[in-house]
Amino acid sequence: MSGPYHVPLPSIRALRIFESAVRHLSFSAAAEECHTTQPAVSRTIADLERRLSVRLFERDHRIIRLTEAGEIFHRSVAIGMERIAAGVIAASSIPEGQRVVVACGHGTSHLFVMPRFEALRRALGEDICLRILTLDYDMLDRMDDSEVDLMLIFEKNSDASEDMVAVFNEAITPVCSPGFAATHTQILDRPVAEWSSMPFLRLARSAQCWATWHDWFESAGYPEPLPRYTGIEDYVYLLEAVISGQGLALGWRHFIDHHIDSGALVTVSDSFVELDRGCFARFTKRGRLRPVAHQCLDAFVGLAGEPPRLVSCMS
Repeated sequence: MSGPYHVPLPSIRALRIFESAVRHLSFSAAAEECHTTQPAVSRTIADLERRLSVRLFERDHRIIRLTEAGEIFHRSVAIGMERIAAGVIAASSIPEGQRVVVACGHGTSHLFVMPRFEALRRALGEDICLRILTLDYDMLDRMDDSEVDLMLIFEKNSDASEDMVAVFNEAITPVCSPGFAATHTQILDRPVAEWSSMPFLRLARSAQCWATWHDWFESAGYPEPLPRYTGIEDYVYLLEAVISGQGLALGWRHFIDHHIDSGALVTVSDSFVELDRGCFARFTKRGRLRPVAHQCLDAFVGLAGEPPRLVSCMS
């Protein structure tokens, strides 16, 4: 999101106390309204002034009035509080039957869900509110799912339980940036067995049964000697490293398609290696009983059905 939101903001409590003090022009009245004490209000205002490096109030014995800086700050605070209140009312007014919550890992959210988010919303209809809850993959199996309808997880096909529905099958292919491919054309044109000098990037720890370079080498052959790898903790950051030209990495079908389409990535193979794993949607107890969750799953499966277009540097 663009804008000044990287600036550390005061707490809502501090802003409420400031707004109340302005409205009453009295720290004592603000303390009564905010269920605190007058000294606590004075400390809160003093903390705000230190944070902003300006005086917000002129104090003359028991009489207070806003400074010019205080008036500017109050106009923004008042507008902000009104918008927050309106947002609370609008969000809480959405009927439960029109809200669906999907939990998934960071990579799945960023690379699969978000590029398709608008299409998902159109498929669900404007009356349904779709919320994506992003967690570390390791936390998905341990989270309290009482407020979640669907969970997107990776699992071996043979281990998938009856309450899981396949969204897409896992398939991998090596990818790199166009510039990297141009620089290393002579090596990439050789058999995989001669790629050992190439910089290989991989996940530092494989998350939720995700494939590894070993899975791809099983199909394409192994470099000799085996390459050294640079490990990166998160797949989103790993792809950013690849796009910047730092090496080769595995690309997951349905995760790399928008990067392929934009020209940020090319493949170094003309096909995907299909694996006995996939992305599955698992209904929670809550979601299993809700038609809107089933509608959301149908939309996911429909959007995953179209395979990405390969752009290979080998062609």
